[in-house]
Amino acid sequence: KIQALLGILLYNKSKGENMARYKAYSDFLKDRYGEKVYKLPIALPVTCPNRDGTLACGGCTFCGDSGAGYEDLPDSLPVAEQIRLNMAHIGPKYKAHKFIPYFQNFTNTYAEPRQFALWAEEACRQSHVVGIDVSTRPDCIHEVYLDILKELAARYHVDVTVELGLQSSNVHTLGKIERHHTAAEFIDAALRVGRYGFDLCAHVIADLPWDDRMDVEETAKLISVLPVTQVKIHSLYIVKGSAMDRQYAAGEFSLLDMEEYVERVLLMIRYMRPDIVFQRLVGRAPESSTVTVNWGRAWWVVRDRIEKELVSRDIWQGDRCSYMDGSAVRHFIQKEGV
Repeated sequence: KIQALLGILLYNKSKGENMARYKAYSDFLKDRYGEKVYKLPIALPVTCPNRDGTLACGGCTFCGDSGAGYEDLPDSLPVAEQIRLNMAHIGPKYKAHKFIPYFQNFTNTYAEPRQFALWAEEACRQSHVVGIDVSTRPDCIHEVYLDILKELAARYHVDVTVELGLQSSNVHTLGKIERHHTAAEFIDAALRVGRYGFDLCAHVIADLPWDDRMDVEETAKLISVLPVTQVKIHSLYIVKGSAMDRQYAAGEFSLLDMEEYVERVLLMIRYMRPDIVFQRLVGRAPESSTVTVNWGRAWWVVRDRIEKELVSRDIWQGDRCSYMDGSAVRHFIQKEGV
């Protein structure tokens, strides 16, 4: 019994140290709103320029026919009804009272501006909503949509988060996964969102097999020098029926192991700007929809492994973030005490 109690105490101490070593999204929300806040996945009847022929027809190679909205309700339901149903499920289960509708699936600014405004307003005007979160592509950011969000934020007193898929800073890797944009489009979109003062979340796949660790470091640096406030790190999983599923079955690439993924996430944490919030450290997807996900382990097992390594190696978020603000002339400034 004593050994078991000691184990529990050590585990809880370790968890406390882990959470202090990087900025976690759950803590960020609690600090901002004074209590737990839950995101509600909302499906809009939209597609993507990478699917409808504007850029391409097949979509990104990792994307399946249903996009990323595995927990979404049917997009035929009105936004208000999706929010109501999700609140009814999540509210009592987690004793939650504040929510953020999350326009998650496909590209949510890829719509007529007037229609986008109607969807966004329907979300913002619901009771207990404290923010709105819109996921989209870097090449689908335009001031017209940002103006809509700014006006709604002021009218309904809600916060706005824009989530942008970057995945990698390596142009060759982006070509391999058929993103049909480069880091330049991400930079342009990030600067535009930043001028509005919205929260900005970058999506990254840390273990793309065409990236090496130097690419991972550069991705973290690129994110950090831009007005990005949050980051969501995904592990690469293979969705059934996707182009990547066919490529993987044909032996065109091999997946990296969990140990390499952990090393890459640790690198990202170390090179990331200290104030950036991590929405997640590992991806999630149902086994029924995937060929392989998280090496057959639960997502939290991978997360806990990362957090254990943070403590055992004494790693902190941003402990290698010394490359900004004229790093090569800093010694002159320090010498003169300016």
